[in-house]
Amino acid sequence: MPAISYPAGLGELQFVESYLKSILRKPQVAADAALRTLVLAAAADRVMLTALIAEQLAESGRRLLAVHGALADRTYAVARSLLGPLPGVAAWAEFEQLAGTLDPEQMTRRLGLGDSALESARRLRAQSDLSLVTPLIQAAEAGGFMSLVPVSESRRAPVEFWVASTSREGEAVSFPFGALEADAASLADLTADLSSIACGFLGAYLEARRGAGRKD
Repeated sequence: MPAISYPAGLGELQFVESYLKSILRKPQVAADAALRTLVLAAAADRVMLTALIAEQLAESGRRLLAVHGALADRTYAVARSLLGPLPGVAAWAEFEQLAGTLDPEQMTRRLGLGDSALESARRLRAQSDLSLVTPLIQAAEAGGFMSLVPVSESRRAPVEFWVASTSREGEAVSFPFGALEADAASLADLTADLSSIACGFLGAYLEARRGAGRKD
């Protein structure tokens, strides 16, 4: 089997660490920045900023899926699996069921992780409604995430946005979302939770690998 080439000439574990510190954290950082901006934004801009946070939530969910899949199935190196395409809504539905039924200890065993991952597994088990992420992932997977703010003839500021995309078959996919500041804060909080859980799982894997003194 040919050697795997990682971006920027990184080695395997270097790539995993970079993925952990940048790619996994990006949705949380972007969502937090949008939430801070939203506080002083004009009413119409708040809708778009909330939509931007929702887009980061979709990515954080798919990144968590990627980490879960890479750790649960180690047919290939974890780093190599993380290079693959992001999972979609079918994988999310399966993951949502697992997250709601496995206790934290079962989840860490499933992922081949030790006690250092238990806190992240507990946070995952404590999530009350992961179904909120489903339409966001569906829209992102279908052909690109588009945030649409309805145009109204009235002078009132818009109060919601739609997540929309077009599937490969040409079918339009769209879902309405609220855009109040409370909604934005909730979306940002969930983005932070999912990003943190993914970082916790991958960090535990990285810690175990380095603790074992292995280079491959």
